[in-house]
Amino acid sequence: MSEVNFNSKAFTYADNALVQKSASEVLLNLLSIQPEEDVLDIGCGPGHITKKIAKITNGSVQGIDVSQGMIEQAISSNKDLPNLKYSVMDAENLELNTKFDVIVCNSCFQWFQKPDQVLMRCFNVLKEGGRIGIQAPATQSYCPNFISAIEKIRMHPYTREVFNHFKSPWFFFDSKDEYEQLFRNHGFDIIYSELREESNLFSVEQAYKIYQSGAENGYLNQSYYTVTLTDNYISTFRELVKEALQEQADNSGMINLKFERIYLVAKKQ
Repeated sequence: MSEVNFNSKAFTYADNALVQKSASEVLLNLLSIQPEEDVLDIGCGPGHITKKIAKITNGSVQGIDVSQGMIEQAISSNKDLPNLKYSVMDAENLELNTKFDVIVCNSCFQWFQKPDQVLMRCFNVLKEGGRIGIQAPATQSYCPNFISAIEKIRMHPYTREVFNHFKSPWFFFDSKDEYEQLFRNHGFDIIYSELREESNLFSVEQAYKIYQSGAENGYLNQSYYTVTLTDNYISTFRELVKEALQEQADNSGMINLKFERIYLVAKKQ
């Protein structure tokens, strides 16, 4: 998993990631973390979910993220939870001496370039009978609103040539069966899985912030282009996305923002 653009988003992510927060609550309910369990939070970002976990359990809680900026923000905001620590670490190279009862992977599974390697390493750091839970955008239609906005980028005369050099960083399956099989391939039993279509009403401004908290970190990341991005391209791209979202708003200025999302909990055999 590359570092993407999350260093620059560390201070705003927790406020802007409205959809991720809602989905994380579903995931934590599914995992039902117990009071003495040790928990690893993969892709913890600035730590808002990790801190919630550390208040659920008295066990040790560790958050890891590939972004130095995110981890610095997480550490700086942790003042009173002695059972919680953070580390800069790539999930694809996960190697820890500690074993965990639970692994939480909230809104980051789609970023893994080598999901097989991640799951192999997760299996190794779980205790016998330990469980892993993920929630993540899924399917090629992960968010029809954003995909529609990106079509404007793909077709617009000012952006189409550069965007033609964009290579998507995301990993998506189009069915829950494919996600289940991936986990089974690495020694996990499936406890729960569901592919959901979720929708919520947001203002155009909120929808744009949600887009910026996640999708923009791929669409405007130099790592995923074979040509150099210019400031003009980036600013034009952003204006076109805002314009596209505005066009999706109803008469009251609200957008019905839809996501396809996988929820899956699996147990180490």
